[in-house]
Amino acid sequence: MPVQNPILDDVFVAFQVIPRLKEGNNFEVVDKAIEVVKAADVPYQVGAMETTMKGELNYLLEVVKKAQQACYDAGAVEVITNIKIHSKTEAATDTFCTYDRGVTKANHMFV
Repeated sequence: MPVQNPILDDVFVAFQVIPRLKEGNNFEVVDKAIEVVKAADVPYQVGAMETTMKGELNYLLEVVKKAQQACYDAGAVEVITNIKIHSKTEAATDTFCTYDRGVTKANHMFV
């Protein structure tokens, strides 16, 4: 059976940066990463544990790399970055893992 290629120009990427500083406030460093996302001009949602973006996979991964670098630029000596990627094929439009089943306050920016 042939393998379907996922659609990579309309994916969700969720990521979390965990910076470590010798001194200072980690939350201020995370805010620098969030500024990178805001400047990326993609739909996004900041949550308590991660930030989710929607767009083209390679571009979103570049945003994640820039957000990680922003942590270093803000004084981090170490950064752990967790990344989740949700992609789908055209056959997945009616499956559980799609986000087009309804607009809610939480997902309105993605629909």
